Amino acid sequence: MQNAMVAVEKGETIRIAAEKFGVPRSSLHDRVTGKIQHGNQAGRVPYLTKEEEELVKFLIKCADIGYPHTRNQALALVQQIINQKGIQRMVTFGWWQKFCQRHETLSLRSAASLSVQRAMASDPDALKLYYDTLEDTLKGNGILNKPMHIFNCDETGMPLNPKNPKVIAKKGSKNPSSISGDTKTQITVLACVSANGYSIPPFVIFDRKTLNPELTLGEVPGTLYGLSENGWITSDLFYHWFNSHFLAYAPKSRPLLLLMDGHSTHYCPEAIRIAAKEKVILYTLPPNTTHLLQPLDKGCFGPLKVSWTKVCHDFYTNHTGRVITRYDFSTLFAKAWFQSMTAPNIIAGFRTCGVCPFSRNVIPVSKSEFKPELLAKDTGLAYIPLYSPARICEDDNDACTSSSNNDASIISEEGLYHSPFPSFSLERSLSEGNIDQSNCFSYSYHSSINNLLKTPSHPSKNPKARQGPSAAGKVLTSVENLQMIAEKEKMKQIALQQKEEKKAAKEKQKEEK
Repeated sequence: MQNAMVAVEKGETIRIAAEKFGVPRSSLHDRVTGKIQHGNQAGRVPYLTKEEEELVKFLIKCADIGYPHTRNQALALVQQIINQKGIQRMVTFGWWQKFCQRHETLSLRSAASLSVQRAMASDPDALKLYYDTLEDTLKGNGILNKPMHIFNCDETGMPLNPKNPKVIAKKGSKNPSSISGDTKTQITVLACVSANGYSIPPFVIFDRKTLNPELTLGEVPGTLYGLSENGWITSDLFYHWFNSHFLAYAPKSRPLLLLMDGHSTHYCPEAIRIAAKEKVILYTLPPNTTHLLQPLDKGCFGPLKVSWTKVCHDFYTNHTGRVITRYDFSTLFAKAWFQSMTAPNIIAGFRTCGVCPFSRNVIPVSKSEFKPELLAKDTGLAYIPLYSPARICEDDNDACTSSSNNDASIISEEGLYHSPFPSFSLERSLSEGNIDQSNCFSYSYHSSINNLLKTPSHPSKNPKARQGPSAAGKVLTSVENLQMIAEKEKMKQIALQQKEEKKAAKEKQKEEK
């Protein structure tokens, strides 16, 4: 009787709570009766625990340091976890959608390729050295944060047959066609801008021996033209541009700073001497850092290429049956130039690179700060998986079976490989080198981890970030560099003279015989 009264009281309490808070009576009944333990959720057992859901931090950190995962790689890792738990289900795209809804910081993006050399050159110490040298140069010449005195020049290639933009087609149609030319020719353009938003007319280089006046129709007013065998810039062309074009459009106030990359054509001795005489500081950027430190790359060339693609597509749409040739280039390029080389874009490029206004904190260095022994600490995970098997293996079933039974090689905060818990366990460590990687989704930078943790077998094949003066940039018009140029030319003349003397001696010997 007493138990019945207790049951009635519980039932009445559940009814009142359900009406007051809008909770289903069945849910409250399951909780009260102990059918569902406190802290658990109704329904299927989730694939990942709350601790394992922290995998999102790991995925984000991998993207930050330049080694992002694909969706299939992430699903393969989750599949491996639930297999260890004995859950006989396949992780589907629907689970991934729910996972992204729970973690709104995740999204799919198209990753831009970054060479190993450029990644290594982005070392924080190298960037600090560059900004130290740049700041000393700007302050020493009294042009710090003076935009009218700071310029940047760079070359880019404008293809006559650019990539087609997305077009409208019938739904379900495969590979719609767009009429275009079949040439792979690119026209080299040298652009030069100042930090106050001013752009000097471009320098266009054609792969011709003579300049046909029809090539200049519709040009950007004031355009300078050059000719070379392959359409690329040379030391002579750079000297011609600097002497007759840059100095003509640059302000008369001195000194001026001209930032540029370290292309070999920029080391023209004649141009360097004239620049020193005219008080123009030629400053080359550190090697493999233009993707971070070149104002034109950061602010103008991207919009220029987008505008060029649009202009070319409009040409094909409005001129059916025709293709773009060199004789159409000047007219079309002028439209793209005026659309993209605007003052806001130019100023944004210098600001983004921290040149003007000067700032050394604008370049993200998280990729270069990566250290394997700190990755676990940074992501908040106790252990970091460095290896995950393929979801489907085709070539070698034995290798696939072996890999599926061994989940992941992991690295702890101390940098040691071991197997802490079932979700990320691996009997054979990566460090032992016994894993068949041919049929597996391999975590992209596991080889880099091994190179960092162990002595590389081929040191020459493991590029390192450059240190010293070359990593800081170089002032070509400095007294030291001018002296070095003079010494090199003197040694070259001596070698040439010795060669001529040997040649004369040989001819004399022939005559005597």
